[in-house]
Amino acid sequence: MKVKDFLTLLAAATGILGSPGLYAQLDKFETSFKMRTGIQATAFEDKLKHANYGFGAALGYKLTEKDSISLELGWAYKSGDERRPDYYTNLENLPTAPGIKDRPDWSANWLASGRVKNLVEGFAVRLAYERQFNNFGRIGNFGLLGGLQIGGSKFKHEYFGDIANSDVTSAPAYFRDSFYGTLFNNPNSISPFVGVTKRFGAFTAVELNVVGFRYESAEYVHEAGHSLGANADWTRDYIVKNKRAAIHFELGYVVRF
Repeated sequence: MKVKDFLTLLAAATGILGSPGLYAQLDKFETSFKMRTGIQATAFEDKLKHANYGFGAALGYKLTEKDSISLELGWAYKSGDERRPDYYTNLENLPTAPGIKDRPDWSANWLASGRVKNLVEGFAVRLAYERQFNNFGRIGNFGLLGGLQIGGSKFKHEYFGDIANSDVTSAPAYFRDSFYGTLFNNPNSISPFVGVTKRFGAFTAVELNVVGFRYESAEYVHEAGHSLGANADWTRDYIVKNKRAAIHFELGYVVRF
């Protein structure tokens, strides 16, 4: 059932369908479901993968015979790869642990394990304007579109670390440092997009968009050697946030109802 038919039945049931003009307004609405995937075209940051995915349900309204606007509610997702925390590459700079005597050979005796994984996901709203060009040469029903995506940019940062000195034969020199957690950063960034659309009959279409995807990353930075014991000092740890922007080429498939 098309949205016009549903609204017509609803209006008839409630007694609000009182004029031909109102029925004509209902004919201007259009519903659709959109699925999309994209590939990042600019430099990778935060160990995120190159692909992103999304879907949503949209309600469109015809302003004129060729011009329309739409509101889409959906979900966006971009996963990431696991990696080792950055401080593992700087073990030779570890400070003397509280209560532990200084050991010049710590850089050779420290064992480190752990992982960091990031992803970006979230509820997304898309506002779009579309202009149709009927019978555009051999292309046929061709259109241009543009708009804004609000949200879909919640940054999730999972981290785990475990560092220990391998010299367990000398008790005063042994130390272990473990930490883990999850950070969320969700500034509801606004990402612009422009693209082209090609309709195949009344019910299907494809879209090719260029998206300026924006988000804000969050990285937990841990200073090893200060998380356990009577002299633990968590104030040495901190969070680094960076605003990011990346160009994505996006292919979408549209089913209209």
